[in-house]
Amino acid sequence: MRRSLLALALATTAAWPVAAQTPRPFSIDDLLAHEDIGTIRISPDGVWVSIEHQRPYDQAGSYDLSTMVNAMLTDLEVHRVAQDRAPIRLAAPGHEAGHLSGPFSPDGTRMAVFRVTADDLQLGVLTLATGETAWYPFTPEMSQFGQTVAWRSPTELVFVARPRHDPPVAMRVGFKVQKRVEQLWRTAASGHGASAVYIPSGQTRQSRTRAEPSTLIVLDVITGTPRLLAQGEWFDLRLSPDGRHAALLEDAEDLQPRPDRPVRVGDPIRRRRLSLVELDSGQVHDPLPDQDLAMYLMTWSSASDAFIVFGRNPDGDFDEDGHFWTVSSNGRARPLDLGPLKPWIQRTWDGVAIPLASWNGRQPVVQVRTADGARVWASPGSAWSDLIPVKEPSERIVEINGRAAIQRADGVHGFTPDGPLLARGQLRDQGQTHDMGNPARWNPSPRDMGQRTLVEQACLSRLSGTPACLTPLDSDEVVLAASPHADFLVTRYSNQGESEVRLRSARGIKPLVALNEEWSGIDWGRVVPVPHPGPGGEALTSWLLLPPGAGPGDRLPVVVEVYPGTAPRSAPSALLPGGTRMQNNPAVIAGAGYAVLIVSLPLTPGERRPAAGIADRILVAVDAAGDLGLVDPKRVALIGHSFGGYGVLSAVAQSDRFRAVIASNGYPDLSLSLQLPPFFRVAPEEGVPVGQMIGWGETGQASIGDFAAVPGAYFEASPLYQVEAIRTPALLIESDLDNQRMGTLFSALYRRNREAGLLTYFGEGHTYASPGNLRDLHARILDWLARYLGPPSG
Repeated sequence: MRRSLLALALATTAAWPVAAQTPRPFSIDDLLAHEDIGTIRISPDGVWVSIEHQRPYDQAGSYDLSTMVNAMLTDLEVHRVAQDRAPIRLAAPGHEAGHLSGPFSPDGTRMAVFRVTADDLQLGVLTLATGETAWYPFTPEMSQFGQTVAWRSPTELVFVARPRHDPPVAMRVGFKVQKRVEQLWRTAASGHGASAVYIPSGQTRQSRTRAEPSTLIVLDVITGTPRLLAQGEWFDLRLSPDGRHAALLEDAEDLQPRPDRPVRVGDPIRRRRLSLVELDSGQVHDPLPDQDLAMYLMTWSSASDAFIVFGRNPDGDFDEDGHFWTVSSNGRARPLDLGPLKPWIQRTWDGVAIPLASWNGRQPVVQVRTADGARVWASPGSAWSDLIPVKEPSERIVEINGRAAIQRADGVHGFTPDGPLLARGQLRDQGQTHDMGNPARWNPSPRDMGQRTLVEQACLSRLSGTPACLTPLDSDEVVLAASPHADFLVTRYSNQGESEVRLRSARGIKPLVALNEEWSGIDWGRVVPVPHPGPGGEALTSWLLLPPGAGPGDRLPVVVEVYPGTAPRSAPSALLPGGTRMQNNPAVIAGAGYAVLIVSLPLTPGERRPAAGIADRILVAVDAAGDLGLVDPKRVALIGHSFGGYGVLSAVAQSDRFRAVIASNGYPDLSLSLQLPPFFRVAPEEGVPVGQMIGWGETGQASIGDFAAVPGAYFEASPLYQVEAIRTPALLIESDLDNQRMGTLFSALYRRNREAGLLTYFGEGHTYASPGNLRDLHARILDWLARYLGPPSG
């Protein structure tokens, strides 16, 4: 009797000898043992390189941190560029704590560091000359939306401190639910209190439970003396270049979506309030008390006398009602008079409003829209002839000798309408020297941009210097950071999944950290492009991963990975050697002998049924792969996660050609997308992101519209209500820290005696973290495929 693939996949395997090994397929054991790197930084004096080395994934002391597990696995290595002494290492032998890098001090003698445990984050300062770390009794804020730790001088650190032992939301989103629920159960069991959590709407919405405020602190790292300056729920701070002032954004009162306006996923759920703090006196200014500020824009002039922000009335709209403001260092705010020009608002994929602004000397420069729709750079009072066309959405302002220039893809251009090319290459920073999260991407400091190193292929220079050329980079080598003195690069070289961090200079190449060395013996299979027409006859390409050892004419069973909106022009990274996607990993599936097809499914703008005709579109790609003689178009399974889970369930409601379907954490019933996630149900002090959940269905990936206005559209687009047509054996997967989504569909299939399974992982969110669960997930995927698609060789 055949032993089940589930049992085989769960069995413990012996370690594969590194020497004399023959090529082998990638497995779940390889995936869970993978290493990686985090942030790379070069010190401002060019003496030190810090590397966050993430150790094997399955060795963490705890997986409570969910998507931040890598922080627990991180050893911090600080290498001296001269390599005349051993690297400084901050590490915990049992990985019960991780160590992350913060910014270097301006003189490069110190570095802010963070110690991460399963329930805490602590601030420290590493003195590089001695290798000693001083740990302080503070829990710093950590946000992707802005900077929260910055050096004011070589000996003073400015940071936002949370209440002690209350780590940032990205760390606590998992275990806090468990702790809160356990406490509520104990309360109910005692019979002496209420276990209710109340969340208000409407006029009483501000009465919900509030979080304890954070504190802005200036720390003297020599004496260890802190000065506590101001309190608020800060998530972004920006120091003036002279270090005298801090501009901060905080989450203020709740905002509820307006019924008369479409909701975007990225719409703010709370008003963003601006504060300006004088760091010597502690005086706090409230320059725009009635405005809701856009994220990612608080850009200081090099003279430190003013900064630019963008705000709207909370009841207004950023696109139509927003204004650029300059705020002086004394707290006075003035709107920029742009005449007939309107602010150009760029939107992220999830709809976050991004205004773009910078400085030309002491003159504000902003991106605006002309009456005829052109996108241009302008200053207040600009004549038409002075407007500078925006040629690339990613172009940014650079300061050279106190004046503006523009970084574009081919190099740095003059800040004039004709924009002559001043220097070829890209300005590369010293890694993440300042922790700004997304603001550094959208609105970097022009002063910082001008101090970067210009990199053209393997040649380095300052904007006004003579290039120093190194030996050419290898084809699979990418630049991570550039020396401030334009004399070396830090790169990452990858080869068939193995990789190393390198210090590349005129003296040669010095490996700093090696990763996944045992992957040299893996056969990753072969990636093949599959061209095929789209629904309108347009040319599309899907991508097929053939398993190791696949020969001509094998016509393998194929597992089709579905994600509506995907249209890759080149082979997706998940199919290439070294891919470490933790869920539904294509290389693990291919390693078991199946072909894996990532299908191209661009969305149709304005279509209220995002999966309309999806089965036919998938089968066109499958048949194209079959015509190439690579797969058996009669042995097809579908797999999808999140929006992909919705996509595959929609497909099997439209066609019986699929032999198996595996859907995880998607919505069979799109009305469920309106629900608050469990974390916010038990922790209302974290905010009420109803709008973000609604926005997914109204204008986000689903883009169906307002549920109250068009409930029938949600019904028509939901696979649950086509359950009679679903006859494909369906493995339905969900997790308890995500909204539970699959239960109703499973019950409906169960009622009809259909082949189905409901699999729930506890302690997991929208993406899974526990190695035990990831091992079990892939084992069950392979078992389901073997049961209903058949073994690969069958």
